[in-house]
Amino acid sequence: MSGRYAYGYLAAEKGTHRLVRISPFNANDKRQTSFAGVEVMPMLDQDVDLELDPKDLDITTTRSGGKGGKTSTK
Repeated sequence: MSGRYAYGYLAAEKGTHRLVRISPFNANDKRQTSFAGVEVMPMLDQDVDLELDPKDLDITTTRSGGKGGKTSTK
């Protein structure tokens, strides 16, 4: 999509969307549910220079362990 304010209008659409329909391929006329992940991002010019200072990054890793997969952060 493009046009004036397109990103602003569509930004609220990001996230998980659910579609419930009656499948034409199901002889029992059961409802079928599908999910789609939607991400809305603005298009940027290709000539953008970006510099990241490594000390500005915050990297966190997690690992599950123990009963029930309790998470511990390192």
